Amino acid sequence: MTSQPQKLYTQFLRLLLPLLALAYILAAAITTGLYYQDQRTEAENQRSQTLKTFAQVLIKPLWDCNSLTARGIIQAMSLQASVQGASAPDQCAQKLIQVGKLPNLDSEDTVSTPLHYVDENGRTHLLGDLSIAFQPISVFAAVSRGLVPQLAIFLSMLAAVLASALWTFNRTIGQPLQQLRHAMRNHRMLSPIPTGWTEEISEVTQTYNTQLQELRQQARHDSLTGLGNRLLLEEHLSRAIRRAARTGLQGHVLLLDLDRFKPINDTFGHAAGDAVLRTIAQRLLACVRDTDTVTRLGGDEFVIITTDMPETSQADEITTLIKRIQNTLRQPILWHGTPLQIDTSIGRAQFPQDGNNSTALLAHADASMYRDKAQKPDHHQYVD
Repeated sequence: MTSQPQKLYTQFLRLLLPLLALAYILAAAITTGLYYQDQRTEAENQRSQTLKTFAQVLIKPLWDCNSLTARGIIQAMSLQASVQGASAPDQCAQKLIQVGKLPNLDSEDTVSTPLHYVDENGRTHLLGDLSIAFQPISVFAAVSRGLVPQLAIFLSMLAAVLASALWTFNRTIGQPLQQLRHAMRNHRMLSPIPTGWTEEISEVTQTYNTQLQELRQQARHDSLTGLGNRLLLEEHLSRAIRRAARTGLQGHVLLLDLDRFKPINDTFGHAAGDAVLRTIAQRLLACVRDTDTVTRLGGDEFVIITTDMPETSQADEITTLIKRIQNTLRQPILWHGTPLQIDTSIGRAQFPQDGNNSTALLAHADASMYRDKAQKPDHHQYVD
């Protein structure tokens, strides 16, 4: 039977409250001013570091007009316990990205910094200001943080209490936080969560695991079709190239460009085009093996990675796969009762023969695709 994790404050108070109560009351009045100043200094340093860190990771998405990533970064910033809200301008969308409380520039608890992007020519571009509204620093918080120094003042009569405090802190907070911090620094999930951890730290760790999983999914998948995007394509293709070099087996990259797609968008609207892309994605998944990778490169282009093909049979297998894809995609797609006809031009690249990196293979497949498109009698209709 799995034991339920105990609340952090329950463990802490049960072990320390009887002995710490008297010492805390006597020391609090003397040390309030000192620790309040220490708290302000530490908080200012943390605020400055937080502002600097998030400004660095926010500049590139704002310059690239990647509003989704920029909003995700600002949302992650607002999840910090000390942050009430944050905002930054999205010049591409001509609007302000704001999460949480709108920062008040006149408040001492709001910090701002300009966002400068330096391009490859060394020119500096001002993207606006990142502003963060932090939680106000209270005297009560300063006194709470001064607990250990207060105990040190009364070390002669509270030595046993201090030893107990250190042991309890290390067991209930220090060790779990150390493991969580290590996982966060390495951008990996912390699973399974140890059963001996407190309820609060377990909840924080579970939230971190969930958010990391969602961010990984969003960063590597196309939101429309659910297929992998260019980032996932490059990761899988790099692994496939290394595997082919190690095993001696062959692999192929198929680059697909949809024919007759633009007229569908122009005639029936983008909703119809989106529906076609989603259907094409599902049909492609049905054509390949579980070990193959299907990604959307962008627009109406898709890429398939096939691996582990013996050299003696690879030509027949890849030809069969291409024919299966072509026949499947030629099947009409119904849009509100209207059949929509789609064809595809397919280019191929074989690795390692045609290249030993993703850039070379995609370029080779792209050239092959355009040769395939040019061979069609009405190829001029497919050129956007």
